[in-house]
Amino acid sequence: MDKRIRIPGKKLQKLKPGQQAVVRLSPEAYDELIDIANESSLPVGKVASLIIMQAKDLIVFDREEEEETK
Repeated sequence: MDKRIRIPGKKLQKLKPGQQAVVRLSPEAYDELIDIANESSLPVGKVASLIIMQAKDLIVFDREEEEETK
């Protein structure tokens, strides 16, 4: 079983210095994040950041251009 996280590709702009991001979560994702944060001593934002930074190497981007050339 492939343990990678599959996400369609898309280009977004990175933040400028001093800016903070706001990310909207589905209710189900938020509830899971709260469950995880409640098990730790860290704030929810820090938990979300840690999960993203640790999961980034497991992501495979499905880009439309790559599919068209196959």
